[in-house]
Amino acid sequence: MKKSKLSRRITWRVIGIMLFFNMLIIGAIITFVFLFSLGNGSVRGLYVTDGIASNIETMLHVAKTAAFNNRVEVEANIDSPEHVFDALEQILQVNHNLAGCFVALEPYYFNDKWFEAYVYHGDNMHIEHRQIGSVQHDYFNGAWYQQGFSLERKDDGYLTDLYYDDTVNSGMFCSYVIPIFDRQSRKVGVYGIDLSLKWLDTAIKETMVNVKREFFADNETMEDSDDIYFSIQIIDSKGNRITGSDSLDISILKGEQEEVDGELDMKDLKGTPYYINTKQLGSTGWTLVVFQHRELVFTWGGILAIFILSCMGLGCLVIFFFTSRSIRHATKPLGSLSESAQEVAKGNFNAPLPTFNHDDEVAQLRDSFGTMQQSLKQYVEELKASTAAKASIESELNVAHSIQMSMIPKTFPAFPTRKDIELYASLTPAKAVGGDLYDFFIRDEKLFFCIGDVSGKGVPASLVMAVSRTLFRNIAAHTDKPSHIVETMNVNICEGNDECMFVTLFVGVLDLQTGHLRYCNAGHESPYIQTALLPCNSNLPVGVMSDLNFSEQEIDIVPEKTLFLYTDGLTEAENAERELFGKQRIDNVITTFSGTPQQLVETMTAAVHQFVGDTEQSDDLTMLAFRIRK
Repeated sequence: MKKSKLSRRITWRVIGIMLFFNMLIIGAIITFVFLFSLGNGSVRGLYVTDGIASNIETMLHVAKTAAFNNRVEVEANIDSPEHVFDALEQILQVNHNLAGCFVALEPYYFNDKWFEAYVYHGDNMHIEHRQIGSVQHDYFNGAWYQQGFSLERKDDGYLTDLYYDDTVNSGMFCSYVIPIFDRQSRKVGVYGIDLSLKWLDTAIKETMVNVKREFFADNETMEDSDDIYFSIQIIDSKGNRITGSDSLDISILKGEQEEVDGELDMKDLKGTPYYINTKQLGSTGWTLVVFQHRELVFTWGGILAIFILSCMGLGCLVIFFFTSRSIRHATKPLGSLSESAQEVAKGNFNAPLPTFNHDDEVAQLRDSFGTMQQSLKQYVEELKASTAAKASIESELNVAHSIQMSMIPKTFPAFPTRKDIELYASLTPAKAVGGDLYDFFIRDEKLFFCIGDVSGKGVPASLVMAVSRTLFRNIAAHTDKPSHIVETMNVNICEGNDECMFVTLFVGVLDLQTGHLRYCNAGHESPYIQTALLPCNSNLPVGVMSDLNFSEQEIDIVPEKTLFLYTDGLTEAENAERELFGKQRIDNVITTFSGTPQQLVETMTAAVHQFVGDTEQSDDLTMLAFRIRK
């Protein structure tokens, strides 16, 4: 017997819906497995970076402590070369992990022009002495000596870059150098501690033993991963490899080592995908990079995903078979009703409808369809007209909203490559489009920012908002005087302003290097600088009169102090009892808050939402906060 088209359509429609949701579930499973694998790889990478960094920083701390703790002894024995060597030997006897220590004195401090006493561990850890200052080893021109001697304070020290030295023991070294003084507090030279490259390899090996125990049950897997899937390298500030496996080409990472303390990130090293973790090693300027091959990250996740998907696929086949048979049997009575519906669909609203002996959902559908026949034509015409009008209006408002929101910066962190500034802002229009605005950008190491509120709401205010933001960007690109920016904007907005629209505006220019802020307030709410209001002159809003002069003010902002700007949509937010949020509640939030600018804006937003409850938003709400970091 031939199956009806209606039955086939409903069957495949339901099956399609089931397939859709199954695909969603499969996607969720794959996403979970992907995130699980990345999370496991990230934990492994962070475990390695933190462990190695901890070992290296401990060694650096030992060197620094040894240098400062023994300086008094060295300074007390610089009356003769023999005493200098004796003092250095005592230091090396106590600190067995140090490669050597040295004292380099100014020219002719003793009889000879050069005197650099060097005490080091020779063969079989035997302590040896050498005076290595000479014409061939003119340490006065060495960067380590000049940098160490230039330090003025006794509590200052200098860690050198890694360098190759073949004066005594050939190898790679770095040194921690501090100045030394005679009994009359005159600077006479430098004293330092040498660390060998071997201790870096030791720090890596110690951590990898723990990694093998924590993450790899099979030692052979770990041994293979050392060469193929897992690699550790230390890169100096110039992007050159200090230590670690040389099986990977790190040239692609040069110039990126400033992005330290990084989470798991994928890099393509000459066609081979690697996930890497990076970490800054203390104050050395070095970067620790942990490479994990993609197969190492996703191996167990892939096995888990295949097993889950296989079980799910088998279950879906069984469900689809029984579901399709049940649906086809249940939809047979709909065949005749479908034919009548097709006649009605052609415009024949008097077409006869089939009758059914049973009183089930299909019979009820037939009765409802008959009632619908009588008013369908009129209803369809009215629906077309109203739907077209509404869709047109909504489409235009949606486009306007998208255009307006695209004009303001909304990606945060605003300046991800900068560590000296934290900034966050939000704009919530009361309608599809609104009249509030904010903007910011950095030019010539200065932060240009503004916040404003156009009189009125809706489309007219949004047009003035767009013009104001465009004027700010164009004018601020050529001048760094806030008063000149505001005055020029005022002249342009006043031209052809037949509707007498005006804009309350606050414009500021912050020098990021000095913290000096120059600003001009045009009738806007006074911002908060930490918990106090910023002093603002009472200028008129922009757009009132074209010949207005706007005063400019300035202040120095202390690092870590937050500047918080907002529009009157914050103070005038109403709850169900018609009460205003007011400045007192703003003060209450700010005086009890300590955190980042983003957290301040989010906390203030939460406080407003809690205050107004379910009351409809009456005005645009805009906030902007930033602070200079130390």
